[in-house]
Amino acid sequence: MGKFKALLLDIEGTITSISFVKDELFPYAYKNVANYLDDNFDNPDVHRCIAEMMTASVEEAMSDEKVKVIRSEIKEETISDVVENVRYWIDIDKKITSMKTLQGLIWEYAYKSGAVKGHLYPDVVSNLRKVHETNRPIYIYSSGSVYAQKLLFQNSIEGDITELLSGYFDTHIGLKGDSESYRKIAHQIRQAPADILFLTDIEAEARAAHNAGFAVHLVVRPGNGLLSEEARKVFTVIQSLDELLED
Repeated sequence: MGKFKALLLDIEGTITSISFVKDELFPYAYKNVANYLDDNFDNPDVHRCIAEMMTASVEEAMSDEKVKVIRSEIKEETISDVVENVRYWIDIDKKITSMKTLQGLIWEYAYKSGAVKGHLYPDVVSNLRKVHETNRPIYIYSSGSVYAQKLLFQNSIEGDITELLSGYFDTHIGLKGDSESYRKIAHQIRQAPADILFLTDIEAEARAAHNAGFAVHLVVRPGNGLLSEEARKVFTVIQSLDELLED
């Protein structure tokens, strides 16, 4: 069995399919954001997201003329501006933390209503159980909000598997392409970087974690982007979590 002492997992393209996120979750948020905001405008969590997006919109508009500075005087204008920005940021796959948090709130309704079930590859749960049985903690690190991550694992096609997971990280800890983010994670989970195995399908994330001292495997799944020859030389490449526990 692998020698790592803790496991850190990316989500999209690693344990769930890119098509699930791109073709189900994002379109659901894109289509339903306006109605959701209209129905939940007075929700304190929604208010916090909007306030943070107002700040983000001012910053983003300085370098991107397509970003709308969100108005705050009239509810209808605020919703209109937020919707315009959210849809634009979804289109360009922009990692705005407050927008990701709002997406999580929208997806909560989708999961709880049964409109969406969280996809997991068939090899995931059985192997996570094996790791869990060895008392090695399993953590998640995704650009999607912690709230959205928990929703996926609570409402997966395999049922609620959150008992297998010890913690979650999102872009509040830092961007996934920044080595400092991984150093912070290692510090928070009280593990030496070399004892943590990080799985991802993204080369830039793999390099960032590697530079922070982590062990890294790149994961190849159907529909993922092609890996460079350089990456294949530097990192162990796996196609299934079945390979994770082979020694």
